[in-house]
Amino acid sequence: MQKALIAAFLASLPMLPVRAWAQAEDLFKAQCSSCHGMDGSGSTPAGRKLGVADLRSQQVQSLTDQKLFDTIAYGIKHKQYPHAFAKRGMTEKQIADLVVLIRKLPKK
Repeated sequence: MQKALIAAFLASLPMLPVRAWAQAEDLFKAQCSSCHGMDGSGSTPAGRKLGVADLRSQQVQSLTDQKLFDTIAYGIKHKQYPHAFAKRGMTEKQIADLVVLIRKLPKK
């Protein structure tokens, strides 16, 4: 049931309001950019060391919203750098907003 609610929520967010977008950018900067970089490329020292995914890549962008959400929230398929941000206090809305932001990252 929870996955269906998350999927419905994600589907309803094709675009974030300006304030929510700014909050998502701040969250990305605070939680994601040290490894993925602000452009999502993963070309930071930490990102190269850990071999993080380029969030702009076809591999990441082809994930469903639900899979991308699960990856961020629960660390699905992350062995070297488990995210599991839901266990660290990030809300479902914050994670959903990050999914929307990742979809809008500049393309390679």
